[in-house]
Amino acid sequence: MSLDVDLNQFSSHFRPLLEGIRGGEWPNKPKGLARLGIMPEHWLKHVEPGHVRYVWPNDGSHDIQPDRAFGGWVGALSDHVVSICMFSALKEGEAFTTQDLQIKLFRPVTQGDITIEAHVVNRSKTTGYVEAEWKTAEGKLLVKVIAWKAIRTVEAIHGARPQG
Repeated sequence: MSLDVDLNQFSSHFRPLLEGIRGGEWPNKPKGLARLGIMPEHWLKHVEPGHVRYVWPNDGSHDIQPDRAFGGWVGALSDHVVSICMFSALKEGEAFTTQDLQIKLFRPVTQGDITIEAHVVNRSKTTGYVEAEWKTAEGKLLVKVIAWKAIRTVEAIHGARPQG
């Protein structure tokens, strides 16, 4: 399934990232994602402002024990998902940084297709609150994620950008 997205809904800062993910050509993919094997270009299925859905085909390659994904991997993928969700809700000229990330594991993350849905539950001028849930193909809750994001200007987060 390809990425379901209307690029016109998003800021000019977020559109190039989505274009790269959608096209599978992502020359500036963050090194941390590449090294961890996080592949939104294959797993991100739907994005709209304040909502994302991923389907991770867990093949066991991130297991710590048979049929039990490593908690650190769950944390890394969770951080990515809630961050893309927050990114989708930013206005022109805004950026964010993570203030707090909490991950609650309800049962082992086993092999198979895992659906991860995230929603911006609340956002103010300076703070975003995002929740995500990981579920099995049968709808069983595996993981609950909550994140607080500090919303600032692009310049405050990334520094001044060269003009031209």
